[in-house]
Amino acid sequence: MGKHSNENDHDQVQQQNLDPENPQSSGSPCRRCFSSLSGLFGLGCVIVLVLSFATLLSAIFWLFPRRSLSQCHAPGIVKLNASVQAYFKLHKPASHVISHKGRLETDIFRSLDLRNTKVAILSLHQSGRASKYTDVKFAVLPVPTDSKIREGSLVSLRSSFVQLFAQRSNLNLTTSSFGQPTSFQVLKFPGGITLDPLGSKPVSGVAALTLSFTLEISLSEIQDKLDKLKNQLGLVLCLETYEKIHVLLSNEEGSTISPPVTVEASVFSSMTIMENHPKKRSESLAQVIQTSRASNLGLDNSVFGKVKSITYSTYVEGKTLESASVLAPAPSPCFPSLC
Repeated sequence: MGKHSNENDHDQVQQQNLDPENPQSSGSPCRRCFSSLSGLFGLGCVIVLVLSFATLLSAIFWLFPRRSLSQCHAPGIVKLNASVQAYFKLHKPASHVISHKGRLETDIFRSLDLRNTKVAILSLHQSGRASKYTDVKFAVLPVPTDSKIREGSLVSLRSSFVQLFAQRSNLNLTTSSFGQPTSFQVLKFPGGITLDPLGSKPVSGVAALTLSFTLEISLSEIQDKLDKLKNQLGLVLCLETYEKIHVLLSNEEGSTISPPVTVEASVFSSMTIMENHPKKRSESLAQVIQTSRASNLGLDNSVFGKVKSITYSTYVEGKTLESASVLAPAPSPCFPSLC
């Protein structure tokens, strides 16, 4: 009787050990250990994932507000359709300028004094690593936007941009909000842009010869080299004491930061000399140009690069320069080519 009872108890224990639905049925120490490690490992993964996700969210919320405070951009379609674009720099943090964007557009518009147009900020962003400076790009748009800026407004606007680039005037911005703008550049202007270093000052004398050529540099780059350009041209042309050079600089794309630059250099002589020897001096200058063509017109190649598209015209009676030439697009060369 006792033996039969022991056998039943033994069978029940074996049945429990073989029951897959009983979590306590396995008597193996290894399996119990593995089960405990699996539970612990799963919990650790969950904790790591939660912490990683929280860190990612913190990074996103930290980066995006900083970006919005340090730069802003107009829609791409506005930049694409804006035919008049310019740039300047402000000695103010980008976060401050962005918060006054509407005021800045109003100030620029009033400074340019135009009608049937509006000013739109294309971009505001921190200038390099200097957090106290902001690069400003803006456009002048027609009103309505599906029309074109009137020709009279373009002439007036071109004149204003030339004056701003040459630093003969400045944008009248709210000083308390923006300070004084610097580094004005024209990025894009329909019909091109021409710079007269003399401004509206009259030029005396008669043009004995007008020389035109192209340099692969920008208006901004050549502006600081203008004296060197005139001196080197004067040396190669062997100018007399009664002669001087007047230069006009043009970019067909209407940009002061993109090459090339078309240089129109006119040699002016006194009226008396040209009355007595009108053709002789012009022919002498033309001969000098032809012989100096192979030597880059006497210009330093390391400073100005290679001279291209050399053309010239000799003395034409009554030819004078007018201030209006600064406002008009550069004419296409129509002189006999030396190439």
